[in-house]
Amino acid sequence: MDNHYVVLNIAMDAPDAVVRAAYRVLAAQFHPDRHAADPAMLQRMQAVNAAWRVLSDPTLRAEHDAQLRRQWRRRASDSAAVPSTVCAEPPRARVDAVADAAGEKMRALAHRRAVVAGLYATNAVLR
Repeated sequence: MDNHYVVLNIAMDAPDAVVRAAYRVLAAQFHPDRHAADPAMLQRMQAVNAAWRVLSDPTLRAEHDAQLRRQWRRRASDSAAVPSTVCAEPPRARVDAVADAAGEKMRALAHRRAVVAGLYATNAVLR
């Protein structure tokens, strides 16, 4: 299942205005008129359109959120069911490297959200 929030690079609690702004930015970036012969860009645009279709409709968005929560609970229960003898403690250096990578991804995501919010604010002022 696709996580439409990841496709649009927004938070799950993002208001409708942020969803709309993120869609507009990505639609302009991946529009087929800009990338005529690139099938990868066409697929990306289709994913952006699907995300917009789901997240712009309150009913579909609520169903999507519920499905994500069920998926997360299932993953959490699957990992809890693994015996502790199978899950060896990873080396400390690996844990630190994973934490550093996760922190860098979170900083990049926060930056992208700020850029989208700024673009939305700029577009809202121009109207």
